[in-house]
Amino acid sequence: MPDIVIDTNVLKHANNTKEHRQKHAIELITYLLSSNEFICLDEGFSLNESLNKSHIGNEYITHLKVGMLGYSFLVKIALEKRIKEVPKSTELAISKVINQKIRNLKDRVFLKVTNNAAGKTLISHDFTDISLTKRDFFRENLTIVVIEASEYP
Repeated sequence: MPDIVIDTNVLKHANNTKEHRQKHAIELITYLLSSNEFICLDEGFSLNESLNKSHIGNEYITHLKVGMLGYSFLVKIALEKRIKEVPKSTELAISKVINQKIRNLKDRVFLKVTNNAAGKTLISHDFTDISLTKRDFFRENLTIVVIEASEYP
């Protein structure tokens, strides 16, 4: 796959020993570190919190702390210039569909960025806001694929 979007919860799960998906989150990060794949974020990303204008970047910076595997991963791919910035704005019809299906404003950004990413793939462990039914809907209607870390690559 050419590039992917990763929900913050997946990167956080790599450090949570009580999370049953921890192993899969670690395996995903390990795989991506050895690959040439790009991670997509909305425009304006900077590791410097005061310069960052990316909504996804802000969520990463807020929830991933120094010493966490997800934070180290983010720094490494940023230094390797493997972060692709894509617009979070989408066509009006697509925006309407996403806004109707997803209540959480942050999750909407993840889905809109995924829609604009070449791979159109979001890796997420959030089944509350992005249920299996919604995942099926997005796959069938917008060709957006939402999967768990264990399902990638």
